[in-house]
Amino acid sequence: MTENDSRSVLTEALKRALAGEDDPVQLRNAIANPHRLSAVEKSAWLQLHNWSADENLRTQFPKHAEFSRRRMNELLEQLEA
Repeated sequence: MTENDSRSVLTEALKRALAGEDDPVQLRNAIANPHRLSAVEKSAWLQLHNWSADENLRTQFPKHAEFSRRRMNELLEQLEA
């Protein structure tokens, strides 16, 4: 997968997650080896992974949910730059 491909996959995954439609299986299938990603891509991949795993935390702690959404928006802006 090229850098443009991984950026495209991550950009779309971030948009879906922010819209409440995240699919961690699709992300894992699309990017099997996150170690080859750039620094911002790795951050986006990790944030998406955490987003899928911490739904209970976001429900219990609104500030955590707010931080996670803000971070995903920041990463989306960086990937689209």
